[in-house]
Amino acid sequence: MNFITEHYLSILIFLPVLLILPILLAPEGKDGRNIHILGIGGAALLFVYSSLAWMGLVNPVAEVIPWIPSLGITYSLGTDGLTMTLVYLTTFLLLMSAIASFTSIHKRLKLYYSMLFVLTTAVLGVFLARDMFLFFLFWELELIPMYLLIAIWGGPRRDYASVKFVLYTLFGSVFLVAGTLALYLHARSLPGADMTTLFQFQSIQNAIGQNLPLTAQVLIFIALFTTFAVKLPVVPVHTWLPDAHVEAPTPISMMLAGILLKMGAYGMLRFGFEFLPDAARVLAPYIAVLAVINIVYTAGVALVQTDLKKLIAYSSVSHMGFVLLGLAALNAIGFNGAVFVMFAHGLVSAALFMCVGTLYNRTHTRAIADYGGFGTQTPVIFYFFLFMSMASLGLPLLVSFASETLVFYGAFVSKAFQTIPFFGSQIELSIQGLTFIAGLGVVIGAAYLLWMLKRVFFGPIQARWTSLPDATSSEVFVLLTLTLLVMAFGLYPSLITSEFEPDVTAIADKHYADLNAQNVALQKPTLKSLLSTHSTGAKQ
Repeated sequence: MNFITEHYLSILIFLPVLLILPILLAPEGKDGRNIHILGIGGAALLFVYSSLAWMGLVNPVAEVIPWIPSLGITYSLGTDGLTMTLVYLTTFLLLMSAIASFTSIHKRLKLYYSMLFVLTTAVLGVFLARDMFLFFLFWELELIPMYLLIAIWGGPRRDYASVKFVLYTLFGSVFLVAGTLALYLHARSLPGADMTTLFQFQSIQNAIGQNLPLTAQVLIFIALFTTFAVKLPVVPVHTWLPDAHVEAPTPISMMLAGILLKMGAYGMLRFGFEFLPDAARVLAPYIAVLAVINIVYTAGVALVQTDLKKLIAYSSVSHMGFVLLGLAALNAIGFNGAVFVMFAHGLVSAALFMCVGTLYNRTHTRAIADYGGFGTQTPVIFYFFLFMSMASLGLPLLVSFASETLVFYGAFVSKAFQTIPFFGSQIELSIQGLTFIAGLGVVIGAAYLLWMLKRVFFGPIQARWTSLPDATSSEVFVLLTLTLLVMAFGLYPSLITSEFEPDVTAIADKHYADLNAQNVALQKPTLKSLLSTHSTGAKQ
């Protein structure tokens, strides 16, 4: 057990790669059944292993091994509540995606599961890396398997969507390299700097606090923010995502929405708001504006979509805007709300894409006009789609309501800014005003989801659809599991918030305590008391 404790993080990252070997050596069997079973079994093993820390059976320790000392690069891994929350989400959704693959993926199965596991290794490496060079390597590694998963198993326009994904990601990576090198060179220029650990997060963070001009901090923040904005994504660098979602197979859409977008949000919080707090204060008004644009504009775009999967894709972009709004609040409630939205969005968006996939597997069309009356033909799919749509639009006692409520509250009590500087003048628009505008996104969200449900599941059904089968056992298992979690974390948010709240609150208290202190007169409740109140209301 000592070996597992000391190397828990490394095993967690590279276990998916090791699981590829039995998949490659096994005979495919009838219809590739053996490969599906091994893929699902491997994903289940990884989820169980990652859960050892959550159950308290393993206490992960940091791993630091010199790698390229002359350049200050180390193999450095570490964890905290924020990281482990995203790790649990990653391994869980991998398992759900593997089960969903049973009915969605039918060709080149060995390569498919190999790429899916390599993708998982890259994502886990991004979350667990504590060296910026190592972080960059894992960040870029994710590009290869995702490109292949879309390009090989995607829809008719898969080549266009996969190349667009690569180009947008590489565009963002240029700014990641620039920002990382700027921080590295600054750290290297300081007297007494340890030249063997310059890329480590702690070394970078310490260096930022030593004579790095505010202008330089702002420019570096903008560079890093641009990288993560592409991945989140943020308008106007969001157009790659709907195309990727539409062409990707259902399990990959689940991973894309549930996990990959969270890489961008994680990077913003970790490198922007934690490492560069002074720059975050300067740029918070503009980030809040981008958040509102993300929420309202993409919700409006979703409203006019005629493609069912593209509608859910734009809905996904809209909801990620709440993460930006929570971060722009610069307080503990907003930060925790942002992380909670990341987790909630991972569950709900994965379920919605699974629902779309169940319909597409039967009809091979995504045009909403081709549907109608499916509520009587596929009632099980209808009930799950209805439930997840209600969760997405923020129905009380479900997980999205709890998470987005924290974001709205954090923004309303925030003192991050009262005006927005604009070319030498001040626009009289506070974060509270922007939050009110962002509320329109919830209203529009209800409109496009309810309208979509009406067109797909109600009314007369076309003759060609009168013999469609309902959900299979594997589809029911995935959707039922996600449904139970959406309910559980909505009724008792502290089941997951207790994991990340101490560390996320510490970031806000360390860097933005003076802003939070100004809110004392408001008698602001703590996150724990807010969640306790929500749970109490649920019981009643």
